[in-house]
Amino acid sequence: MTQGLGLGPLVVEDCLSPLRMPKMDASGGGAFVAAFAVRLDRETPPAHLRAVELDLVIGENYLVTVRDGPVREIEEGLELRLRSMGDEAWSAGCGGGSGERLAHAALDALVDGHLPGLVSVATTAEELEEGLDPRNERASTAALENLILLRRDLSAFRRLAVAQQESLKRLGRWPRSQRGRLSDVADNQREAVDMGDATRDYVDGAVESYRMRRDERSEVGIRRLTVLAGIIGPLTLLAGWWGANFESIPGSGSEWGFTIFVGVQLVFVALAVWLMSRRGLL
Repeated sequence: MTQGLGLGPLVVEDCLSPLRMPKMDASGGGAFVAAFAVRLDRETPPAHLRAVELDLVIGENYLVTVRDGPVREIEEGLELRLRSMGDEAWSAGCGGGSGERLAHAALDALVDGHLPGLVSVATTAEELEEGLDPRNERASTAALENLILLRRDLSAFRRLAVAQQESLKRLGRWPRSQRGRLSDVADNQREAVDMGDATRDYVDGAVESYRMRRDERSEVGIRRLTVLAGIIGPLTLLAGWWGANFESIPGSGSEWGFTIFVGVQLVFVALAVWLMSRRGLL
């Protein structure tokens, strides 16, 4: 195929190399485009967003796609475009510019597939947010970790999607016949970037809201412990004085000494609780 299509060594090398960033290179009458599709894997938790590489070699009358496995969006998009072009035109070689039209169909289907993937990510984020409960630290920790991983994946998606948007803009300046259509594809890619940003902001808000609720719950617990220590501390001090091993302890020789001592403690506790309640500490 390399010899038959006259592909250069750099194009072949790009097709065989793993995707780093989407790009577009024009050479002669053709172009090479490295793009990506989006998949949300839920089979093995935690759910994560991953990119599926797709390389396109565009010629005047042909389109070659290189991928590791089937990409449903590309197959469906190309099938629809071939049907619309007509069996007669296809058997005759599709005429001039067929490679550009097929490339537009493939990229349009690829970018359109980003939105359903991002909708699935948003749904997953909502489900994980429901599991964030400060009263259940163990379950909340697992949900929080999954949300943080989703946020990382969305940041990676944005980095790739922005680069792909720029590649689509460059590609739109190359074939004049498809310039308007490829401009629409770039606009769709921008919408996918905006949706990814909105989902990432939602995840950030969910994580921040959980942390605020958790901190508030911890603050309430610490405040209650402080109030309890403030009440028990003086009682412990009085008990220590009263229990000192001396003969001349005030009230130790009276039959009402112990009752008075307990009464004083109870009055102190009641007074402390009343004061704490008035100040909103209880």
